[in-house]
Amino acid sequence: MARSSRRNRDFRNLKTHIQQPALPVKLDDDLGRVLDDLNAWGFLEEQQSASHRAISCFGPGVFRGYLPVAWVGVVIWHKPRGYYFYDTLGMIGIWSLRAEDGIDVVVGRRELTYNMPFFNAESYYRRIQQEFRTYYKDGGGPPPVDQCSYVIRYDPARRLDIRREIEAELQRWADEQDAVKRSW
Repeated sequence: MARSSRRNRDFRNLKTHIQQPALPVKLDDDLGRVLDDLNAWGFLEEQQSASHRAISCFGPGVFRGYLPVAWVGVVIWHKPRGYYFYDTLGMIGIWSLRAEDGIDVVVGRRELTYNMPFFNAESYYRRIQQEFRTYYKDGGGPPPVDQCSYVIRYDPARRLDIRREIEAELQRWADEQDAVKRSW
């Protein structure tokens, strides 16, 4: 087959694929919608880009899981400033969790432990800016109840109040981080 004939055939095939109507996609992600309604990404993005004195923040990232209940979360991860402080990574986030009679919203934090046999600073600092799972072997799930600083049942009628409360909780966390005197 000649080169131009193949090209014409490929073009015709491409043209027929483009002209076919796309199937409607139904997205029913109520957990993600709750986080969107509460501006979870925006709040955490503000904290990530803030100039914290004692920590470096990365993210935000979106994570999803189904066990023990379905959940969706938006998190940022942070570590003390400095070259050698990689052994523990902090994580703070906002999660929506499926409950029996609704959706719970949780703000909490967790500590992750470095989980590699060696430390290569060049690859670590390049990769940690985009994601932490390579080095800390964690799925970004919600924290245990004792590490949750804010828990509420989501009510769309109280959406703006919940947003203000979440923003206040994240500001408390930021003030706490900036007040910490590191001794190194």
